[in-house]
Amino acid sequence: MVVKTDVCVFSELKIYPGHGSRFVRKDGQTMIFLSSKTRSMYHQKKKPGQITWTQAWRRLNKKSRTITVTRRRNRKTTKFVRATVGLTKEMIEAKRREKPAARSVARTQRVKDIKAKKKAAKAERKAAKKSFAGKKAAPAARNTGRKGR
Repeated sequence: MVVKTDVCVFSELKIYPGHGSRFVRKDGQTMIFLSSKTRSMYHQKKKPGQITWTQAWRRLNKKSRTITVTRRRNRKTTKFVRATVGLTKEMIEAKRREKPAARSVARTQRVKDIKAKKKAAKAERKAAKKSFAGKKAAPAARNTGRKGR
């Protein structure tokens, strides 16, 4: 069976059932005191932090044993290579192992290939346009709606 205990407003010590007294302030807040000593100190407007036997004083003067929480150290992140769309893991690792000079030569070759393809496509479009230019296109339709309606 668990015993329900309250905490004293002044001393912050536990109040067991059958002990202590309650005081209701004008604003309706209830204060629970452990003893007449704590009630008297509260009504004299004494500060609990300045009275040595209170928990507040012990906390302020670092007298209570507190369990210090040590920060957990983060593990170092490990690099993990996964295959992406269009490339396998082996292809990515092979590119990484390539020498920088070989990589730059391959890049310039790819650029040349792309430019050649674009040039061929442009020439093809130009040729298609030339062959189409021989045939006369139909005139564009004019707006046939009457004005001032």
